[in-house]
Amino acid sequence: MRRSAFLLLCSAALIHGVLLAGWRWPQRLTPYFFDATVLGGGRGLDFYAVYQAGYNARQGADIYEGDPAKVQIVAPYFTPYRYLPAVAYTVGAALSLVAPLTAYKIWVVVIELTLLGCLCLTWWMTRDLDRFAPLAGMWLCFTPFYLELFMGQFSLVQGALIFGMLMLADPHPQPGLRPSRRAFAKRSGEEGRGGEAASSVDWLWLASVLWKINTIIVIPALVRWRRYRILAVTALAVALTLIPYFLVFPAHWRDFLANNFGQDVVGHELGNLGFRQLVFESLAALHAPPALQRLAQLAVVVIVLLASFRFTFPPSSWRLGFGAWDGSAYASLTTGLGFSNLLSLWLAAFFLISPQIWEHHYVMLLPVLVTAYWRRPNRWVFLIWLLLALPTPFGFIGLQPVIAANHDLRAFLLEPVWQPLLQHASKAIPALWLFLYLLRQP
Repeated sequence: MRRSAFLLLCSAALIHGVLLAGWRWPQRLTPYFFDATVLGGGRGLDFYAVYQAGYNARQGADIYEGDPAKVQIVAPYFTPYRYLPAVAYTVGAALSLVAPLTAYKIWVVVIELTLLGCLCLTWWMTRDLDRFAPLAGMWLCFTPFYLELFMGQFSLVQGALIFGMLMLADPHPQPGLRPSRRAFAKRSGEEGRGGEAASSVDWLWLASVLWKINTIIVIPALVRWRRYRILAVTALAVALTLIPYFLVFPAHWRDFLANNFGQDVVGHELGNLGFRQLVFESLAALHAPPALQRLAQLAVVVIVLLASFRFTFPPSSWRLGFGAWDGSAYASLTTGLGFSNLLSLWLAAFFLISPQIWEHHYVMLLPVLVTAYWRRPNRWVFLIWLLLALPTPFGFIGLQPVIAANHDLRAFLLEPVWQPLLQHASKAIPALWLFLYLLRQP
């Protein structure tokens, strides 16, 4: 191992230690993160939504109900629960057996162990300290991870599932693949057999959809890969999860659909760091009328989806018939078109078309960055990672006094206008660059 790789690992571990210490003693880091500043001492806000839902599940009550007149409230504070029922009836119910603060601390440990698990998988894929060091640094030095801990979020677990999918789906031989890695190469299709790896990707995707439904965005990639069976199984699993539940508890099914599928960007929100929010804020600064705003939002979605579909289904693929998936079909599908890259592209597309992207959500994009750099180390992927890994400009520009005066920043455009635009662009533009980079990959 080169000395530089060793120093990089040590530096990354030190920075990660600062993020962990910042969770335990948040006074130093909180001012640099919008969500943490707005919440103040309200750590674990998102976690307690699942905690309360899990308690409701154990009591036989509606997991989406948060009215203290209808259910007993045991969490100190929480946002409305928006996940599928499976999360509340499993993880939420189990953690609600202990006191709220204890459960939150347990979940923080789970988040950290999940990150370490991703590091172990990264090492397993490289087995070379010089190659492992920069990839480990990408995992350890990603500052949105601090908000993942602060909010008690569930995005990193989703990121770990995504990472497993990307690692198993990549059909391209890696430079310097050791003989000890040949067994994995066979499983992943690099030596002509893709069945075992394909099955693993299928089940990881099913788990990810039940965990956080946002990975349904990769359905076109699975269609391109002819994974019809898992598409049917997943559709059945989601239907069996939702339909019987809302037949018993019908009060909040519209809220569930609105929270997961029906939101629009219609107002100012400093904490929303998605590309569509940046478009909205830019047009608002130009005093665009509502009709133009709606047209621009629709245009973003249509353009991104058309580009993604064009990449996923090139004209040469239209001649492919439908049928059972096998190794030969896999070989034809992945000639010049890596399935890992397809998954990555659609995941990046989600960050462009989703109306609600918060800073901690970017940990779900970290596996895409790590995989892209693993496949093809280059300065562009590193630059995109660096921009997403750094804190937003929030703590370095004059937005702190406004936050102190008014926590609800949905109602008006902040002045000077370049400050909120810079805040939104700090994450949305690198996400766009990543999408364009992936569009150019074979």
